[in-house]
Amino acid sequence: MLNVSDPEDDDHTTYLRMSLSDEDDDESPIVSRAAFQLHGFAMVNSVQDGTPGFISDDYLNAISAETTLTATELCMVGLWTRDEERGGYVLNDPMVADVVEFNDRMERDKEFCETTGGHETSEESGPTICVKCHAPIRNGDA
Repeated sequence: MLNVSDPEDDDHTTYLRMSLSDEDDDESPIVSRAAFQLHGFAMVNSVQDGTPGFISDDYLNAISAETTLTATELCMVGLWTRDEERGGYVLNDPMVADVVEFNDRMERDKEFCETTGGHETSEESGPTICVKCHAPIRNGDA
C-alpha cells in the first residue's frame, strides 16, 4: 500500500495494487482505496440487482460519496468500461465474467427445457435436478 501526502481524504490518496491473476506482475492496476471499495461494492450490487457486471448511473448517483472521479479512475486502469447506451459501466473482471456466462448458460438451458416439454428427472440425477437444464426442481415442477 502506498500513501501519498497527508490529505483530508485518505481513501483517494492511499493506493493498492490489484492482482487480477495468480502471477505477480507489475502490470496489475494500481487504484485508490476509494476505487477498490467502489469496485467491490458495485460488483456485489450488480449481482444483487440481477445485472451482473453492469453498474448503472442511478446506482452511482445514489451513493453519498463522490463517484465520478472514482469511476473515471476505474475506467483508466481498465477495470470498468463506460456504456453510454445503457447509462452506466461494464465491469471488466474475470470473476464477474464467469457469473455472467453462468447466468447466460442457465437462461439458455431453461429456454431449451421449456421448448422441449419441461423439466425431467432421472434416477441418476435424483428428483431435485432437471436432466435437461440442470436447474433445481421444486415439488410439482417436473
